[in-house]
Amino acid sequence: MLSIGEFSRICGVTTRTLRYYDKINLIKPAHIELESGYRSYVLGQLREMLFINRLKSDDFSLEEIAILLSVRDNDYLMQQICRKKQELHDKAEHYKNLEASLEFDLANLQKGVDIMSFIDDIEVQLIETPAQYILHSRQTMGIDDYGKYIGKLFGIAAKEKYQVSGAPISIYHAKEFDPQANDTEVALPVAAPNRYTRILAGGLCVTTICKGPYAKLSEAYCKGIEWLQQNGYTLAAPPYEQYQTGPDTEKSPDNFVTQIYFPVKQAKV
Repeated sequence: MLSIGEFSRICGVTTRTLRYYDKINLIKPAHIELESGYRSYVLGQLREMLFINRLKSDDFSLEEIAILLSVRDNDYLMQQICRKKQELHDKAEHYKNLEASLEFDLANLQKGVDIMSFIDDIEVQLIETPAQYILHSRQTMGIDDYGKYIGKLFGIAAKEKYQVSGAPISIYHAKEFDPQANDTEVALPVAAPNRYTRILAGGLCVTTICKGPYAKLSEAYCKGIEWLQQNGYTLAAPPYEQYQTGPDTEKSPDNFVTQIYFPVKQAKV
């Protein structure tokens, strides 16, 4: 038997951490004396503790480690390691892009350029849009749910043999943004009406294009709303986005192209 101190020293884990792991049932002492509360471990637990340490160093959470300890299956472990590897790769790419963004901002500041000046380069157009039939579905959803609901519309179109005539659309009916619960209508333009369609009204629209990941959409929205106010227009209906290219066609978010439409009318003087 090993005392908690010996076990702590060999495994490089504090006794406080070992007591916490006992509390959350991650690894429990082999024996606890009733009167003194003295904890002791057996030799076989050394490798188990080192296994926990290794998974922690590989960025697995304690909850994930607990599941791996309970399953004890090499195939499942391989799957989870592959998942974690991809997760860490995605994080590394995120920080790589973040570093590039910071370098770009720093270079502009060194030149005396406002780091937000790129918004001025976003093109704005005033256009007339035609009315169109849309296969649609409206519900409260989180931002991660759009793909799921748009996928369901593609499923209906395929099953019913409806001809899709344009890229997917999201129409925002909520007055404020909630990433977990937005009142959103997703839609697919279709060639002819059917029992699932409604007409998306045409008319005067201000439009901007966002090139890049969806995190940049707010920049294009900012430019569009600025243009409206500077040129005497107000919103006539909720704005909507049309995903010309996205995750279904492009691997890199840098290649996403989203067109934003602001249905407008001239403000009363």
